[in-house]
Amino acid sequence: MAESESSNTASHRVLVSLREAARIIGAQGATIQEIRESNKVKIGISPHERGCSDRILTCSGSIQSAANAIGDVIDVLNHEDQEPEEYTYKPLNFILPTPSPDEIQDVESIKRIGNLRLIVTNSEVSSIIGTQGSRIKSLIEKHGVKIVASKNFLPDSQDRVVEIQGFPGSIANCLVDISEILSKEAKPTHEKRYYPHTKSQEEGSVTKVVPIPVEYVGALLGRGGNRVSSLRKYTKTKVIVSDEPNDEGERLFTITGNNQNSVKLAETMLLKNLETEKQRREEKTVSKE
Repeated sequence: MAESESSNTASHRVLVSLREAARIIGAQGATIQEIRESNKVKIGISPHERGCSDRILTCSGSIQSAANAIGDVIDVLNHEDQEPEEYTYKPLNFILPTPSPDEIQDVESIKRIGNLRLIVTNSEVSSIIGTQGSRIKSLIEKHGVKIVASKNFLPDSQDRVVEIQGFPGSIANCLVDISEILSKEAKPTHEKRYYPHTKSQEEGSVTKVVPIPVEYVGALLGRGGNRVSSLRKYTKTKVIVSDEPNDEGERLFTITGNNQNSVKLAETMLLKNLETEKQRREEKTVSKE
């Protein structure tokens, strides 16, 4: 996600592999802490879901600081002298090929070029591309980067990957422009966001992670947890709620069941309860005015 929270702040979501996540975090969290402190941003990586090959990096702060931090992340990953990995989980495989010597004469410069998998909603992709591709073409020409959007949604979501290839500084500058575009054009939507989830290693077990804004968690749990307890019994699933919110102010509801249908039912009921609570609060606010 590359959405603007206000006129001068932005929040980005980036798809990373397990190996990339480990490099970004660094020994005892030193690398990510350095990026956090030097750029004055909130940055973190989603928990590793068992049996899952991807994680999500989130970074928020001022438009410039958030972009610079992502540039630093790309720089960290560029120091890994290994051939690009071929992933079983297809969204992790880069769409854009590595630049050829014909494109960039300096071999050392090629080593500094990195790829970013930016997670954005389908509507945000349209804003980035612009009318007849005019905006994405302008971004490419202005910053000397390559940009391509995935054709398919990430699993069980309405998110897509916008891949940006270039030097870390060029990618950061491009992100600044993207954030400014979205701050002016993107509107709040109810598009389903992507979170890493997979079938559990235990045969027949399915897991789904649902993020819920902190301010609605209490209502969804119910007094003494009775509401979520009823949901567990009705759907025959396990529902575990994270103790602490993530960097986006959400607590994660992890739903586990013996089959896809029961997990899907629990997810649907949970999201329906969320929408009902939102509407209740909106109506209450209107009635006071």
